Amino acid sequence: MYYKFRDLRNFKYLIDILVEQRLYSGSFRELNDNMEGQFFCNAFTGIERYRLNPRKQEHISICSFSLCYKNHLMWSHYADGHRGIAIGFEVDNVETAIEKVDYNGLARFDDFPSKFVDVKSVFLNKAEVFSYENEYRIITDKQNFVKIKIKEILFGAETSEENKRIISKIAKLVDSEIVLDTYYG
Repeated sequence: MYYKFRDLRNFKYLIDILVEQRLYSGSFRELNDNMEGQFFCNAFTGIERYRLNPRKQEHISICSFSLCYKNHLMWSHYADGHRGIAIGFEVDNVETAIEKVDYNGLARFDDFPSKFVDVKSVFLNKAEVFSYENEYRIITDKQNFVKIKIKEILFGAETSEENKRIISKIAKLVDSEIVLDTYYG
């Protein structure tokens, strides 16, 4: 099972995830790490750092999630200081490529990455400092949604009782088998 951490600041997006059972795959430019899209290349005058800058008609979308919900930093960074939730899910489509992020630093190339497989590798390499995320990604060349099957919703230790009540009601209307629990970690 995978986990998507969410704050509860925008209920519209949360309701979309719960009711439609899907996750948004957004542009890499929307990600919070300013190193996203950067890589090292030896194509010209030695090793230099570059940033991907696709033309407007080209697109790279990323849906990120973790394999683990038992991580204090993930709750702090991605679930609004334990006031949000972690959604436990399985990916609905077996043809969807789920890839693990490596934490060996930025990708390195002898030539500029031009094939999509090379471009994807730029987004599958991050600095070691992010290894606590235990991150997996779905990377596509178009903006879309990833169909999921929600299995559980874990409330953070600081989630308000009102938010727990509302989210619990919505979850049970969507699928009565969704497990609801609180993570106090």
